Amino acid sequence: MKWFLPLTQGQKALIRKDFYQVWKTPMLRNTLLALPAVLMVVMPVGFLVIACLAPMKDMNGMEELMALLPQKAKELNERQMMFYVMTTMMAPMLFLMIPLMSSTVTASGSFVGEKEQGTMESLLLTPMTVKEIFRAKVEVCVRLSLLVTGISLVLFGVTAAVGNMILKMPFWLDWSWLVVIVLLAPALTVFGVVFMVLVSGRSKSYMEAMQTSGYIVLPLILLFVGQFTGLFVLGPLALAVLALVIFLLDYGLFRIASGKFTPEKLLKK
Repeated sequence: MKWFLPLTQGQKALIRKDFYQVWKTPMLRNTLLALPAVLMVVMPVGFLVIACLAPMKDMNGMEELMALLPQKAKELNERQMMFYVMTTMMAPMLFLMIPLMSSTVTASGSFVGEKEQGTMESLLLTPMTVKEIFRAKVEVCVRLSLLVTGISLVLFGVTAAVGNMILKMPFWLDWSWLVVIVLLAPALTVFGVVFMVLVSGRSKSYMEAMQTSGYIVLPLILLFVGQFTGLFVLGPLALAVLALVIFLLDYGLFRIASGKFTPEKLLKK
């Protein structure tokens, strides 16, 4: 598939149609709006309020928490330490849920939505080839997911910067965050899309597909739990290796998904 060729007029029209289709579907639109708001604003602000106002003498487990932090963080006071945990340990895992979940949400509307609404037959009658349709649909899902992810990053950046200023802490962005933003987020975006393409053949509605996609969030939850229990700490190198593994998995799944995207599979009820 020639991905570096310019998009045809038909592909551009399909991308615009899918953007509109996702936006006019309340469940999909509300999910895409809620993800950045809840994960990147509400939860960090809640942690900031607790870090600023909670009585430290009533906080349990601070000794265990300090043991998980790097040496540079142990110089912070208790309130700063709480917000540091949010920005460097919790927020990256929450942030990674956004490209993964937003890509599956958009792909469910783009791929499964055609089958649910009975418009796949009409789409296959257009002058576009099946491969051109596949490329346009993958691109719209990736673009929309990256847009939501970018908005989420801006929202968190503002929230975290305000918290850093209030608590007089160093800036939140570090090497681990850069790996998460530049490598892991795009890798998970592609993974979510190709996973949903594979799932779409067995799903009769986008709601069913979204429910199935919930399983792919479990590995992120396990990473989250692992860090907080002290089993491991994911530094920049470990995160980069993880991104490489996911990119390789993306490549394999993408070839499988592309091969399964055929008229026979698409029209199968």
